[in-house]
Amino acid sequence: MPDETFDAVIIGGGPKALYLAMYLVKYAGMSVGMFERRHELGGGLATEEIAAPGFRGNTHAAIQLPWYYLPLWRDFPEFWDYGAQLDQHLCSDGAVFRNNQICLAIYSDKHDMSQERTAKEIARFSEKDAEKWLKLRKVWLGDAMQRVQLDLLFNPAENRADPKVLERSVAVYPEFVEAGFNIDSLILVASNIRVAREFWESPELQYCVVRFNLSSAFDVNQPGLGYVMIGSSATLPNISFVRGGTHQVAHAAHKILVRDGCKFFTHCHVDKVIIENGEAKGIRLTDGSEIKARKLVVSTLSPQQLVFDLIGREHFDYNALRRVELLETTFACLMWYTFAIHEAPKYEAAAFNPDINECYWLGLAEDADPEHVARECHWSRLGKFPPLEDYCPVVWCHSLVDPSYAPPGKHTANNEQLGPPASAHTEREWLEIKKKYAEDLISIWQRHAPNMTWDNVIGCDYNTPYDALRMLNRAPNGNMNIIDHDPYQFFENRPTPKLANHRTPVRNLYATGAGWHMPTSGSSEAYNCYKIIAKDMGLPKPWEEPGKEEPDSLVEQLRVTLNKMREAFPRTS
Repeated sequence: MPDETFDAVIIGGGPKALYLAMYLVKYAGMSVGMFERRHELGGGLATEEIAAPGFRGNTHAAIQLPWYYLPLWRDFPEFWDYGAQLDQHLCSDGAVFRNNQICLAIYSDKHDMSQERTAKEIARFSEKDAEKWLKLRKVWLGDAMQRVQLDLLFNPAENRADPKVLERSVAVYPEFVEAGFNIDSLILVASNIRVAREFWESPELQYCVVRFNLSSAFDVNQPGLGYVMIGSSATLPNISFVRGGTHQVAHAAHKILVRDGCKFFTHCHVDKVIIENGEAKGIRLTDGSEIKARKLVVSTLSPQQLVFDLIGREHFDYNALRRVELLETTFACLMWYTFAIHEAPKYEAAAFNPDINECYWLGLAEDADPEHVARECHWSRLGKFPPLEDYCPVVWCHSLVDPSYAPPGKHTANNEQLGPPASAHTEREWLEIKKKYAEDLISIWQRHAPNMTWDNVIGCDYNTPYDALRMLNRAPNGNMNIIDHDPYQFFENRPTPKLANHRTPVRNLYATGAGWHMPTSGSSEAYNCYKIIAKDMGLPKPWEEPGKEEPDSLVEQLRVTLNKMREAFPRTS
C-alpha cells in the first residue's frame, strides 16, 4: 500500500482499537489510521453465520455486562442506536443438577430488579442465603458501591491511587460487613471456592457463583482472588448479550468512525514500530510500506507481540523483559461450540422451575458440589480434559430471546467449557478432540434435556483453543483473555506493573488491549488508555465536562442503560 501519514496510528482493529479511536478522533481532533492484519475489524466482537446456513453465533465474546460501554454511551449517544444494544434473558444465570433434576435460576436485572424473585428460588435451598442475597443486592445497587465499582473499572492504575478514590472504597466497607460480607485478611488471600463456601450456605448457589468465576477466567483454586467473590455474586443478575450478535458493537463503532473520518486498512500486517531517538514515529508493514505518525502510535496487540515483535528487546531492561517472558497463558482456553438445532433445549429440571428453560448462562452439573469446577481447573492445568462427571459446561440459546440468531422456528445454541491449551496437542490430535468433545457434550446435554440428541442437531461449528490461534494475539495457547487472569496478572499488575498504565519505554508509544486491566470486550481498557494519553498530551477530557464528572455520570448512565433494556425489548410472552 502507499505510504500514509496520520496524527495517530493504531496497530490492530479489535474492540480496544475501535473504542480508543472514537476518542482520538472526536475529542482529540486527530486524524487516525487503523491497521488490521485480518480481513475485517472487530476482533473478538465476532458474529458469524455458522453451524448451518441462516444460523448465527458469536465466535468469541458472548457475555456482556451493562457497564461495558458506559463511557461510550455517555460520550457517543448514537452508539446505542447504531447497534450497541444489550438485552437480557428471563434468567441471566443458573444451573441444573442431574442427580436430582432440580435447578437454581438467577433472574436478570431486566425481569427482577428487586431480586425478590431470585431470593425465593434461593430460599428453596437456604433461607439464610436468600436473606443475604437481598442484602448484597441492596448494597451493590447503591450509588456508593456503584461509584466504587466504576472507579475501579474506568480508571488506569495510577488514577486509582487518588485519595478520593480510596476514600470512596473505604466508605462502603461497613455496609458490606453489615450485610454479612466481612472482607478481612483471610478473604483477601483465599481462593474463589474457599470464599464461596464461607459466604454462601447452599451448594447450589456456591456452584452458580463459582462457575461464573470460571467464565471470568479465574482458576477457582488459586489463592489471592477470594475478594472478587462479592462482585461475582452481585454480577449474576447483570449477565447480558448483544441484540443481533456481538459484532453489532463493532458495527456501531465503525459507523461512528467512518462518519468522523477515521481510515481503516485491513490485510495489513504490522512488522515494526518505527523508533527514532527513543520516540515512536510510525509503523512499518511487512510489505515494506511506512506509515508516519505525527503524534502517537498505539498497539492493541498482546504484551508479547508489543515487546518482542513491535518494539524489540533492546528498549527494555532485563527485569521488564523477564516479566513479559514469564506471562502465563495456559488457562482460560475454551471449547466454544455453536449448534444449529430444530428446537430449543427442554430441561427435565423445568419441573422444578419452568423458567430454567429460558436461562442464559446455564451450568450443566452432575450435582451441586462446586468441587466439580475446582477439579475441571486442575485437569486444565494438566493439559487434559476431566472425566465426564467433572465436565462443567455452560450452555445458552439466544434465539429464545432474539429471533435474529436463527431462522423462524429454529434455534441456535452455544456452549462454553474450559479445555486444555492449544499447545498441549498437535493439529492432528485437535481434529480428533473436536469430534470427540462434541459427542461428549451432547451425551451430557441430553441427560439434562432429553431432546438434545443428534437428531435435534442440524449442524455444529467446532471452536477450540487451537482454532483461536487464527487470532495471533491469542498465541501460543488460544487463551480467550490473551494472558491468564492470575492475581499477579490482574488490574495494576496486568500485564506487568511497568506497562499497566498503558505507557511503554518508547515515547509516544502506548499500549492497550485485553492483556491490560480487566479483560472483557468492553471499553474500560481503551478508555483508560485515552485517559493516560490525554494526561500526557494535554488533550480534551470529556469526563471533566459539566454534567460528565465521574464517577457520578457513569452511575447515572448505568441506570439509563438498564431502563433502555426494559423499554427497547419488552418481554412478549
